[in-house]
Amino acid sequence: MPATTPVLSECQVDLTQIFPKQNKDVHSTALDGESVLLNLSTGRYYSLNAVGSVVWEQCTGALSLAAICSSISERFDVTSQDAQSDLLDLIVQFRQEGLLHTERR
Repeated sequence: MPATTPVLSECQVDLTQIFPKQNKDVHSTALDGESVLLNLSTGRYYSLNAVGSVVWEQCTGALSLAAICSSISERFDVTSQDAQSDLLDLIVQFRQEGLLHTERR
């Protein structure tokens, strides 16, 4: 089983090797392109905008951060650098809240 790896910063991580996966205790509902997450472990709710919702949907453990970044860049017409920076910020927040974990492969 792959080890859980912290996402530190853009300079320290090869995004092709990091795979985010949703915590099984987090349930989500999508409505009009936005999502609401409920962490059953903590009872906390989270509201995601369209970009956050797309990121969340792709955090299945099958896609690397590089693939998710590319998808975000194309779908929302933002530069790769902006997509990467925002993606890493969001993944760090998701991890801190216990919504997902990352695996290095």
